[in-house]
Amino acid sequence: MPVLAKKRAPDSQPEREIFARNLRRARIDASLSQRELAAVTGIAQAHISELENAMHNVCIDTMVKLAQAVRKPLFQMFQP
Repeated sequence: MPVLAKKRAPDSQPEREIFARNLRRARIDASLSQRELAAVTGIAQAHISELENAMHNVCIDTMVKLAQAVRKPLFQMFQP
């Protein structure tokens, strides 16, 4: 039986990877767990995990909500 590799969105864009890495870093810097961020934003914890692992595209409204919750301007979430 084949071993399943870590799931990533097909043809993952560099920007998605950058946003994912910066979201995780900003969440940790804000001293929030994924569960706490979920409670603040209304976004399911499992979905936050998937976003932090660059598994899904994320809409602008969700990006804004997450950036506000971790107290970062949205443009900073795309800086390498």
